[in-house]
Amino acid sequence: MTTAVTWPPRTRDTGSIIAAYDRVMGWPLIVNSTFVTPGRAVSELADAPGTELSTPCCGFDAVSVPSAVGLEALVLAGRRDLESPPCLVVPDEVAVFLVRPGSADQLLKLAAVSVESGPGGRLILPPAGGARWDTPPWRIREERPCQLPDGTEFAACVTDAFRLLGAVDTR
Repeated sequence: MTTAVTWPPRTRDTGSIIAAYDRVMGWPLIVNSTFVTPGRAVSELADAPGTELSTPCCGFDAVSVPSAVGLEALVLAGRRDLESPPCLVVPDEVAVFLVRPGSADQLLKLAAVSVESGPGGRLILPPAGGARWDTPPWRIREERPCQLPDGTEFAACVTDAFRLLGAVDTR
């Protein structure tokens, strides 16, 4: 199956987004629990809606927070002239940020934060599960990955977002 690839890929354009995961990001693809080729991933997603597409968290830490906190943290990062991390939004009101591998430890002290990291961690990828990229992990104008920010620097934005929204005690 050959698919025309467009740039930049859109979340609902399965062929283009899977090509970006493979060619631009270099991410291995997992359908349900099996590593697959990009062509097989496209085919399986087309044949069985609801199929889970994921990748191991080898080149990044995936930090999950409530979506309102995530959006506020992105605003704060922009105001502080920090690099905004790629951000994935999933339907269950969660925002997932990608930061440099091994740099999200400081965020684990917050009660409503979870971190997936290393080869055992998994990130569910759009178009699976209704997830979409708010801020994709690639540059829009060029076919190359964006640089991931350090999770330690972004932790202050997340902590302040929790405080501003009164979401959890961050002491």
